[in-house]
Amino acid sequence: MAERNSYKIPPAMGPNTVYETWKNEIAVWRLVTDLEKKRQALAVTLSLTGQARAKALEIDVAELNKDTGMDTLIHALDSLFKKETVDLAYEAYSKFDSFRKSDTMTMSDFIIEYEHRSNQCQRYEMVLPDAILSFKLLDSSNLSQKERQLALTAATDLKFDAMKSALKRIFNDGQGKMDEGATSGITVKQESAYMTRKVDYNKQKPSQGWPPKFNRGTAGSSRGTNPIDKFGRRTKCAICQSIFHWAKDCPHRSDPAPVKLTEGPCDNTPEENCNLTLFTKEHKTDNEIFMTESFGCAVLDTACTRTVCGKKWLDNYIDTLNNKEKALLVTAPSEKGFKFGDGMQVHSFQNSIIPAQIGTTTCKIDTEVVDVDIPLLLSKISLKRAGTVLDLNNDKAVMFNKPVQLDFTSSGHYCLNIRRTTPVEHVPESEVLLVNENMNEADQKKVLVKLHRQFGHASAERLKRLLESAGTHNQEIFKTLVGVVESCETCLKYKKQSPRPVVGFPLATVG
Repeated sequence: MAERNSYKIPPAMGPNTVYETWKNEIAVWRLVTDLEKKRQALAVTLSLTGQARAKALEIDVAELNKDTGMDTLIHALDSLFKKETVDLAYEAYSKFDSFRKSDTMTMSDFIIEYEHRSNQCQRYEMVLPDAILSFKLLDSSNLSQKERQLALTAATDLKFDAMKSALKRIFNDGQGKMDEGATSGITVKQESAYMTRKVDYNKQKPSQGWPPKFNRGTAGSSRGTNPIDKFGRRTKCAICQSIFHWAKDCPHRSDPAPVKLTEGPCDNTPEENCNLTLFTKEHKTDNEIFMTESFGCAVLDTACTRTVCGKKWLDNYIDTLNNKEKALLVTAPSEKGFKFGDGMQVHSFQNSIIPAQIGTTTCKIDTEVVDVDIPLLLSKISLKRAGTVLDLNNDKAVMFNKPVQLDFTSSGHYCLNIRRTTPVEHVPESEVLLVNENMNEADQKKVLVKLHRQFGHASAERLKRLLESAGTHNQEIFKTLVGVVESCETCLKYKKQSPRPVVGFPLATVG
């Protein structure tokens, strides 16, 4: 062990050792060994075997026992083992070109061996462009057509490092294959969706406010997605969680369905008229559904390398902002490339910074804008900056150190409402109902404001009944309550419009 640590024993050349590799090892050993120069050739000769040892012993011992003994020994071995440079270059290229990943090789081991063989080619001035190296790596990785398409989508650009990183991220199991669970988590599951009309929010009248009101009508009337509740969330079916109908119209309920949708031959059962449009994967309208669901919302997309949105989505979002919020918009020309899952490549034409509100936190979102019908896709970098922690079990998230409720699109994507609204403060009931005549007017108003917000901006009459049931009968408190409700900005913004008369009163009278 002491001799090994002192580097007195030279590297051995076995029957399977490449001669050029052994020469490199000898060159390193000569720099670190403690042996004198004239003894180095003698030590190397004793470590050789077979033809190499026989060739070394042909040299006079006196010639080996000199400071130039190693040069003499290497020259003799070169005449026996050294190949022509052209032969070595062709051998390195053949090993590199014929290399393929085996089924038992992990993706990491395959990439390491691929880089080693590529470096061997570079020693003989065979340097391939980065794009060729990346495509060669992909072709040699023994992947299916679907897996290759996924790797191309995950690669940020045509660089070898980008392709290497994408393969390591996706195929990181023992055999370098992507399991079925990972595949289902990346691709979009296409299912049937029921819609009765397409809603164009860009044509929504300003007087109707936001969110737009839907006409519930009867079971057979036309309507789009379900209206949102008082918390800004889209209401869902209690049976199948769809946002396009309620439980009474659900096709999955246990009651016999009044309408039968079938692809088989028609039977004698009378057909009923139903104003439903069935969108399936054969129709090219899934993107329209996705866009309609995502207006005013941001879709969480951890595979997206940079936050991006479509022009149509941005125009619709700007229409929902007031003049003060529109003044916060910042735009600048931009031209960044994006590649989507279908392989389509597009370039942005604008960079925008838009005001938004995530939960109760006011923020600004920096996004690229492309002329494609896509919603706002929050990238992995943006989610990291917000300190996002996903709770998949409860369909919630923590952003900016505050809990945020997540919604679903019909395709299964998580989406997040980013419309600027008045923050809702959750106050314990014991604090809300502490309104009495012993408080001054400012404290009473403060508690009444919390009470009004806590119960979803309830009317003054409903809050009065609540306070009376809690034992409060002070008329001054009720008067202050009316003032709080009438001055609420949210109630004023979304209150119902007063009916307009069909005709007006005469402007003048005769007499």
